[in-house]
Amino acid sequence: MREKNITEVTDFSNTEWRGLISESVKFSKNLTRKPSLLKNKRVGLVFDSNSLRTRLSFETAAYLLGGSSYFIDVHSVTHEQDGSKRESYEDIIETLDRMVDCYVLRDYSRDMYEIFLRKSSPPFINGFCAKGHPSQALADLSVITSKVGTTKDLQYVAVGPDSGSGVLESFIYGVLLLGEGITIITPSGKFEGKNHDFTDQVKKLEKLHGGSLRTTKEVSKTIKQADVLYVDEWWENNKNFLKKTMGKYRVDKNFLKTSKDSLAILHCLPAHHGREITEDVIMGEQSIIFDQAEFKTYAAMSMLAYLALPGAKN
Repeated sequence: MREKNITEVTDFSNTEWRGLISESVKFSKNLTRKPSLLKNKRVGLVFDSNSLRTRLSFETAAYLLGGSSYFIDVHSVTHEQDGSKRESYEDIIETLDRMVDCYVLRDYSRDMYEIFLRKSSPPFINGFCAKGHPSQALADLSVITSKVGTTKDLQYVAVGPDSGSGVLESFIYGVLLLGEGITIITPSGKFEGKNHDFTDQVKKLEKLHGGSLRTTKEVSKTIKQADVLYVDEWWENNKNFLKKTMGKYRVDKNFLKTSKDSLAILHCLPAHHGREITEDVIMGEQSIIFDQAEFKTYAAMSMLAYLALPGAKN
């Protein structure tokens, strides 16, 4: 396996990113292209939080590439039934390192994430550790390629919170890595970024590839120009985040009244019907949301295939 961790979209070059998108689209057309690529390889999914699409997509991807996957529920191996501490993260990871060939990690606490960062063998893929979701961004741009027909010269728009979004930030990086521009709609017209280096990364990508990030609080004029609209979940790592209402930034018929018929609407899911997006939009003709979910498997296959390339180095 390639000795390289995949923590964020910015870990890839422009050429690598385009290649990953191309591979994802190819897998969408032929699931059995590389049935033995992961033969005798073991993928460990280490998750401390709920997951439907990310977990299932990587389990399915490992199987379709000829490998095996193992799911490790972090809480069940770190705590006894009475809630007391059972084993340290370091001991768990040292044990797993001897039993798997690569990892997919979801760690909202980021405690295990920091330990995984210290090494690159076996490599790990960030499966959304509260910040960054590279396989999601790959699925997003791959489904756009498939359904819209291109990723070039499109007007990309996203709507989300001022305070940043790990999912949206990965999508922004992915768009900028292709040399394209994107506009983020937020209530204040500002977007801080959850990652401490978000602004620096954006400036670097803009300089290298010629794309641009713009922020606004204007809905109607922005949506009128949009070819792609990414609706964020407005997720926060606290139990009360669903109580927050979106006001005029909820994506509904009124929000979309100036939009093109050809607009492609994305949402990473889970979606909270009636909160950040209405059910009629989710199920409407402009939505490619469930195609997007399907493409998570193809994106997972593409990323695992990237790590499995024989003889590859950092």
